[in-house]
Amino acid sequence: DGRMSMEEAIAEVGKGSMRADRKAASSSSKGGSPPSKGGGIGSGTGASKGMDVAEQQVRVGVTRAGKKGKSVTCVDGMDVGTAEEARELVKKFKRVLGVGGVATANGSLQFQGDNAAVLVEMLVAMGYKRTKQTGGVVVKRK
Repeated sequence: DGRMSMEEAIAEVGKGSMRADRKAASSSSKGGSPPSKGGGIGSGTGASKGMDVAEQQVRVGVTRAGKKGKSVTCVDGMDVGTAEEARELVKKFKRVLGVGGVATANGSLQFQGDNAAVLVEMLVAMGYKRTKQTGGVVVKRK
């Protein structure tokens, strides 16, 4: 089949060097003031640049604007690191969802179809506790 289960996906996504790099960066900067937020959501590297995973404000939304009527799920406000790390993360999400996707130049992740509820659950399980859904079919979390 080629698709992974939700548990396998969370384990696969969580075991990269990105998490270790973020932990090292956040632990080394604990002495001063809290990191300031970057630009607005979708403004390049996201509003959560440099923040700890649990503190990042991630928005998952579904849009049809400019897509010839096709639904596209967008993930904004997530600091995934370098462009290469973003491509690796998109690749893992695409394998779980079974759809196409891309990491855009402005820092957001886009996936074909309405996958917002699944992405929110996966991101929360990965440690992005402040993830919210903005559109699409809303599934209440427990």
